[in-house]
Amino acid sequence: MFRYLGARGLSPYTQIKGAVRWMCDVATNAGEARLAEILKQRFPQATGVEVRDISGGCGAMYEVWVEAPDFKGLSRVKQHKLITQTLKSEIQDMHGLRISTTVPEES
Repeated sequence: MFRYLGARGLSPYTQIKGAVRWMCDVATNAGEARLAEILKQRFPQATGVEVRDISGGCGAMYEVWVEAPDFKGLSRVKQHKLITQTLKSEIQDMHGLRISTTVPEES
């Protein structure tokens, strides 16, 4: 029995799998960048904003970290509530969101 290995010598399954992985990587980077930009706009004095797709590339779950003076004097729950309010419309398309917030150290 012979299998067609396509133009690059790869099976159709392998070619499709590679294309899907590439599309997920592109979507992951775009999703991370979009969320980071929204957070940076909402917290312009933030000293750090990081967003990472932790769902394996499908954009279903993100981990965000924001360090901003806006959080000074607020409980952790209130800090996280600010993040969830900021990302309210984006969260509707997610399965989960892991949030970490910090207040910058005063120098």
